[in-house]
Amino acid sequence: MSTAIGMEAVVAAAAGATLSVDFLIHPMDTLITRMQSPMYTTQYKSVNGAVSRTLFLGLYQGFGPTIITSIPSSAAFFTIYEGLKGYSLRAKEEGRFAGVPLPVLYGASGAAASLVSCAITNPAEVLKQNAQVYRGGSGSGSGTSPTMDTLRRFAKQPTKLWAGYTALVASDLPNTTLTFCLYETLKERFLGGEGKSQERSAPQQVLASGLCAAAAGSASSSLFVPIDVVKTRMRLAAGGEVTGENGSSKTSSSSSRAKIGPIAVARGIILKEGVRGLFRGATVTVLAAGFGGGLYIGCYEAIKIYLS
Repeated sequence: MSTAIGMEAVVAAAAGATLSVDFLIHPMDTLITRMQSPMYTTQYKSVNGAVSRTLFLGLYQGFGPTIITSIPSSAAFFTIYEGLKGYSLRAKEEGRFAGVPLPVLYGASGAAASLVSCAITNPAEVLKQNAQVYRGGSGSGSGTSPTMDTLRRFAKQPTKLWAGYTALVASDLPNTTLTFCLYETLKERFLGGEGKSQERSAPQQVLASGLCAAAAGSASSSLFVPIDVVKTRMRLAAGGEVTGENGSSKTSSSSSRAKIGPIAVARGIILKEGVRGLFRGATVTVLAAGFGGGLYIGCYEAIKIYLS
């Protein structure tokens, strides 16, 4: 990614990439949420253990909150990332951070940008994932919007929209750091350094960026599936609390936090489902990360090059 560009181009490229990719990836994201949910074996599997057709119904449930927040969060992420990346390049040229490889600095830049992005996206992610497993959703004939019904229920306890934030940060920071460290390393091997990459044609830059991002995204996401499962369970547990499904809504806040804390959730999964329970949906997660990451970065680079 070139750093000698205006922030307007970065924001526009991030927004364009987000709109393009979210529409294609959301169905896979819905499948992942349903496979990682505690209701998977009862709600999305038949009596004989075969996958039920309900798993594939309403795959765009929860799409609204995703679009509303993904554009500003992506714009914030890449604005911070590109800014810190440019600072890292200048610092290296001035002799600072001499012992630190550039890909590591890029990974740290991605982690810093991810902190801001997570704060923007978490409430929408909670709404989205609860809408994705909404029991009165598409195909039920109820006419009720899963997203709007979920939003109305969370309006009674808005603090629950921050459920899973600790797990999100715990997975997203190291995941983003590793992803961008791998991505920049692979891209440098394919295209050369920051100066040499500009000598390549635009299609070559876009293709190399997309392939490198796909490889980096799928590799790093495979390591963080357990945290992703815990994060999903925490968010769905919050949805159960605001609807009374996981117990009385009069439960004290301290006991609620203990019930859906990340360590308690992970322990509960292992006790009930074994270690395999922490790797629910791993295959789809890796495929989605590779396909989505490659397409996202590819679109981002293509739009950015065009605007530059």
